[in-house]
Amino acid sequence: MTRLGNNSVQFEGYEIDRARWQLSWRDEPIPLNRKTFDVLLYLVDHADRVVSKDELLRTLWAESFVEESNLTQHIFLLRKALSRHTSGTKIIETVAGRGYRFAAAIQEQLPTPNQTVVTATQSVTRITIEEEMDTPESAFLFGNVTQPPLAPLSVKRRIYWIAGASIVVLSVCAAGWLGWEHWLDRSGGAPVQVVLVPIEGTTGDAILDKSLTQALRMDLAQSPYVSVVPDSTVQATLTQMMHKPGDVMTPAMARELCERTNSQGVLSGNIAKVGQHFLITEEASNCVDGLAVASAKYEADKPEDLPRSIDRIAASLRRKLGESRRSIARFDTPLLPGNTASLEALKDYTQALLLANQGKFADAITLLKSALQLDPNFAAARYSLAVYYLSTNDFVNGREAVMKAYEVKDTASEPVRLAITAFYETYSTQDLFAAARNFRSWTELYPHSVQAWNGLYIVQRDLGHHADAAASGLKALALMPINQALYEDAAFGQMTSGDLQGARATLDSAIAHKLDGDRIRSGYFKIAVLLQDPELLRTQQTWIEAHPEAAYCRMEQAYMAIEEGRFDDARRQLEELTALLRQQGLSGLADAVTKSIGMNLIEAGDRENGIRVFRSVPLDPEDGDDLVGLAEAGDFKTAEADLQALRSKYPQGTLSRHYFGPLVEANSALANHHAQQAIALMEATRPLDDRDLYTRKFRGDLYRSTGQFSLAEKEYRAVIAHREIESESVDYTLSWLGLGETLASEGDRAAAIDAYQHFFALWAHADPYATYLKQAKQEFATLQTGTLAR
Repeated sequence: MTRLGNNSVQFEGYEIDRARWQLSWRDEPIPLNRKTFDVLLYLVDHADRVVSKDELLRTLWAESFVEESNLTQHIFLLRKALSRHTSGTKIIETVAGRGYRFAAAIQEQLPTPNQTVVTATQSVTRITIEEEMDTPESAFLFGNVTQPPLAPLSVKRRIYWIAGASIVVLSVCAAGWLGWEHWLDRSGGAPVQVVLVPIEGTTGDAILDKSLTQALRMDLAQSPYVSVVPDSTVQATLTQMMHKPGDVMTPAMARELCERTNSQGVLSGNIAKVGQHFLITEEASNCVDGLAVASAKYEADKPEDLPRSIDRIAASLRRKLGESRRSIARFDTPLLPGNTASLEALKDYTQALLLANQGKFADAITLLKSALQLDPNFAAARYSLAVYYLSTNDFVNGREAVMKAYEVKDTASEPVRLAITAFYETYSTQDLFAAARNFRSWTELYPHSVQAWNGLYIVQRDLGHHADAAASGLKALALMPINQALYEDAAFGQMTSGDLQGARATLDSAIAHKLDGDRIRSGYFKIAVLLQDPELLRTQQTWIEAHPEAAYCRMEQAYMAIEEGRFDDARRQLEELTALLRQQGLSGLADAVTKSIGMNLIEAGDRENGIRVFRSVPLDPEDGDDLVGLAEAGDFKTAEADLQALRSKYPQGTLSRHYFGPLVEANSALANHHAQQAIALMEATRPLDDRDLYTRKFRGDLYRSTGQFSLAEKEYRAVIAHREIESESVDYTLSWLGLGETLASEGDRAAAIDAYQHFFALWAHADPYATYLKQAKQEFATLQTGTLAR
């Protein structure tokens, strides 16, 4: 069967337009070189059978002799181009021992009667000419053609001739320039993803061996075209394949890993040492049959030259895998700056990454400090140091590390520079809107970067842009579906945007991927509270009892206790939780939770105990939440002094301008009996109203205190309607009480009674001494029997 007469062929969202000699995906052209397109057409035209390799070589390379590996490379490029569909169908199948088969279902569009059908031979010839002329060399060649002698011309005709010749020359120059630009931009099709296998052989230094693999990973990471499967994904996938950590990666394992991660190829290498001389080779192979499609090798005279050899190998592989020359030139920053490069720094850095992957952040930080003493301009190490400090809630050292990383950002590769800039905007300028723009640019340039999408998710979450955060969280999860924390983040984004069933489905997917654990169960806990699902809540409680080390779940239990007015339980749970966190090496997180629980207790009416808990750990004068806590504790002098210093240091700070700054000032104004001034100050928080429930509830309290009951009711109802923003929040409970008091003041007895009853239901198990509970009971009794107060 043949389809040479069909003008258009469609399959799996792709279309082949024979008249234009174009492959496209949903109207987006996919560039293919001539011979790869020929292979595609031949397989499509003979889709009713298996086409042998010999037949393809004999037919498509009839006038020349080529090796089988050449055909394999074109099959690799073709599979790479046909990797955008999501159905899971393998479009080009390898039939072991026989050849290849086009396996997708084909939809054909026949030409109209007036259309001219171009034969395959004619089309190939035409394309060959176009490709030959599409080079700088061909443009210059045609510009130097010798013309035969011309007869004498009149002055007028000579002017026309000169003008015409000038136009021709300009056209040829323009063609040459356009050809050069096209040559620089020409790529091999859609981006590719590869599995990086540890380099075999040895330098005689085991740490250096690992460092070279890490160096190659970092070099390739700056490519927007070639992405490497993250090491964490590799390890998790190997576990699913029933392999143990440390098992030697065989070619068969690598190919299976490649297919399981939906990659297009495997990168494997070797290092050979002869005296102090080294030879490094790296090869890209097809993940289906293991045949090589690209290779590169470089020599190094001494160990110190090895990182630069890795740089050259990475650039060579990127070009051979299809990345354009312009892209490589733009994103080809050396791993280590030439004037300060330190091989020992690279080794310390690699060891630090391995320790961090095991959760040993303190040890990783020590090694990174050592690396930076050896090489102060090692930007990637400075960035990682900042990340690890912030990951352990050490914001004081984290902010300092971010500042120092920003000073050397221009020596970094593009993805590291973008990461440093985003962290700088988040923690140093504290301009979250600028940070969001930078993260967005990062995702556009590196759409396969989990770090970029996860960073964008965090900033969008902190701004209260929950729908956007959910989308970013799901993008990050799709890129690394073996990370438990990303499931929790994605589910949290869905939950806060109101998609509770979607959030539950995301967590169910984590369980299906055998990623059950503390963070997944804490997500279920939140959803159970929001859905008011007692069975789901009991299931999570049972799981928590069987897993006493589950710190995140115990955190949710402590917040829930405060929401329900069980202050004694909350303080006891906090004591157990902080001991557990410190035991796990998370002292920074233990301090942060302590301060948060203390602030919640103050707001819930357990003021004396809340202040004691809040002040039991060190406070950070640059942490906005700590400043709000100081204001709630009544220390307005310290809070306002720290706020003024913070605003001077970070004039563009988003949260100081639109969140904690106005909250500190409004609390101070209210304490001085200036409620109207406090209301005016709180207007600055409007852009971040969806960040949490506190600002709206506090604004409702202010309106009620000044007799603006309709405005107070609106704020309280907004809190109640958006409980999903904070699943265990005392602001939700107290908004029912505030709504009851507001409705009573408005004279709506029935609605007020209903609001009070909601509050009593939520505090059915509250401590009997709870201030707001006793107050509510007195008010409710008056509401039922007495005259409504106005």
